Amino acid sequence: MDITAHDIPSAGSARPLPVTELALRLEGLTESDDESEARARSARAIAVLSYADVSNTLGLEISQGDRPGQVTALVLLPFGGEAAVRTTVSAASGNRIAFKDFEVTGGSLPAAGGAVLDKVFERPIQLRNIPDGLRLRSVTTTAAGLTARFSGESVTFRPEGAAQDDEGRADSVVRGA
Repeated sequence: MDITAHDIPSAGSARPLPVTELALRLEGLTESDDESEARARSARAIAVLSYADVSNTLGLEISQGDRPGQVTALVLLPFGGEAAVRTTVSAASGNRIAFKDFEVTGGSLPAAGGAVLDKVFERPIQLRNIPDGLRLRSVTTTAAGLTARFSGESVTFRPEGAAQDDEGRADSVVRGA
């Protein structure tokens, strides 16, 4: 079964990150006897996260970097001017997007600005509403945004309003689907 969804909102997080487009391929999909959940023998998903949404989440203007796997952040300085910063994006454990090894590539960033960027980039973005068994495998950059690739075996889907796990995640990717 193939499912495509667009403009999936995100809520319940200090740093929510909506999904612009989600393509989901499910194999061996079965429903529980009480219809409370569905389980796929295997699942693969590709989520596109727009630069506008990543920018809103981080509080910085983010665009595609000049190297694969990197983004550029535009930092507006308090007394005028700006600085461009390049950072590498990657998949981190726990279905998170990590930013590391940032460097100033344009303009001048005062020491206080570097400390602010450390805080912005030190904490990976936690992706929410990921079904049990589905894991973030990679994050790449494209002209449209970040592309997050997921895969998993024995993936469980529960409808909106289902119980949440210990980390507060709901177990549904496509709410109301």
